[in-house]
Amino acid sequence: MVEASPAVDSAFVYHRRRRIRPMRIVAYGTLVLLAATWLVPIAVVIMTSLRSEADFSQNGAISLPSSLTFDSYRRAWDVGHFETIYRNSFLITVIKVPIGVLIAALCAYALTKLRLRLATPMLVILLIGLTVPAYVTLLPIFILLRNLGLIDTLWGLIPPYVAFGLAFEILILRAYFRSIPDELIEAARLDGATELGIFFRIVAPLSLPALAALCIIDAVGTWNEFLIALTVLSSEDHFTIPLGLRNFQGLFTTEHTALNAAILLAIGPLLILYLVLQRYIVSGLTTGSLKG
Repeated sequence: MVEASPAVDSAFVYHRRRRIRPMRIVAYGTLVLLAATWLVPIAVVIMTSLRSEADFSQNGAISLPSSLTFDSYRRAWDVGHFETIYRNSFLITVIKVPIGVLIAALCAYALTKLRLRLATPMLVILLIGLTVPAYVTLLPIFILLRNLGLIDTLWGLIPPYVAFGLAFEILILRAYFRSIPDELIEAARLDGATELGIFFRIVAPLSLPALAALCIIDAVGTWNEFLIALTVLSSEDHFTIPLGLRNFQGLFTTEHTALNAAILLAIGPLLILYLVLQRYIVSGLTTGSLKG
């Protein structure tokens, strides 16, 4: 058997590195362009919100502010009633997200680990539910909530928000639960554990990354929802963040600094949430449940 000489191996490694280096440059360049595509608009919005309207009119958006001022934020806070809409959006989010994720997790566990005869038809129904546009259901939702006396109340948003999020959440958690070994479930059943006990003591702890990621994604979707809130709510005391931004329509068509300040106030909590918890999103959607 002929062995390759060290010189041949070194030449092979050298040429391979020369081939890989341009590919890395292209990959890094592409990532930088994608990052700039996301960051430049945010930077423009931040700079516009921190300058005076006269400075914006004179120098435009693509320039550094001549002086920093927070007057736009104070005006946007007062006009947009952010104290009220922050409270309403936060209340809906902290109530809806745990309820929706818990129901979805229980349904996903039943479809994945229980031997149900109707599991396949239920999955088909879930897939069909993902294809139904939200605006098609606005009239039935309005009639149902009106009959229940929930129109123009924050509680009226909870049932449709939970219902519309279940299909996506169940499919994500079902895929995650399938990676949990069935042997763990069977062993717990042999020890006399109930199905709820198995879920809360075995499945849920092993699925914490996926549950955390789903809570974050669900919170972002709930915070930004506009169409159903516009249909259900009518009084400003019950407005959420997206509805509160309507106060700037027309009034601030020429006052760009206050409008950009209002946008930052609206998305600020979401940006902070993502920056702090982004590792949970990545680990929850890409890693397996069982860690050795």
